[in-house]
Amino acid sequence: MTTTAAVLFDLDGTLLDTAPEFTHCLNLMLKEESRDPVSLEALRPSISFGAKGMLRFGFNLSEEDPYLEKLVPRFLDVYQYHLGQLTHFFPGMEQILHFISQQRLSWGIVTNKHLHFTSALVERFTTLQEAQCIIAGDSLPFSKPSPEPLLHAAQMLKAKPESCWYIGDAKTDLEASRKANMRCAIANYGYIPLNEDPMSWDADRYLASPSEIEQLLLA
Repeated sequence: MTTTAAVLFDLDGTLLDTAPEFTHCLNLMLKEESRDPVSLEALRPSISFGAKGMLRFGFNLSEEDPYLEKLVPRFLDVYQYHLGQLTHFFPGMEQILHFISQQRLSWGIVTNKHLHFTSALVERFTTLQEAQCIIAGDSLPFSKPSPEPLLHAAQMLKAKPESCWYIGDAKTDLEASRKANMRCAIANYGYIPLNEDPMSWDADRYLASPSEIEQLLLA
């Protein structure tokens, strides 16, 4: 059995539930064009696809639609203005982070979210400031599914990749973990696309809620 030395987390859909905020921002834009709003639950499966994925869903656009490129900067501006206002930790996650610290395990954040958004959320949610490394989507030349962000995080934490867990909610999280030789747990409570069956991804563990992370680390 491999001893756990460090735990790395994805941010959106794993540590923080940002879906209410994204839904609010998208609906503000839809209202500007007199379009029907989207519900929180309807948007959740598209969040893993980023701003373009959410805008494609809300505005019913194809990937090739030129209007999409015009909408993205506006969406990011709206998101920046409202950032953190409707976001919250998933239930039980703060307690898990405290448990990790009590166990004297190193932990960090590896996300594809850009650094200026990530930093703003870390500033707002003080528990995240205890992270011993934060790797954002533009911190390195490569982002997930490249293994480089995970390997860089492990190096910063002075942990061997095989002694780390990476916890995320996307198939790209699993792909990055495999390439980095890390164990991966998938947060089924996160933003799983409707056409995906996470149980087919063959992750090392699946989590129905943050509270199950404690058992994962004690196993």
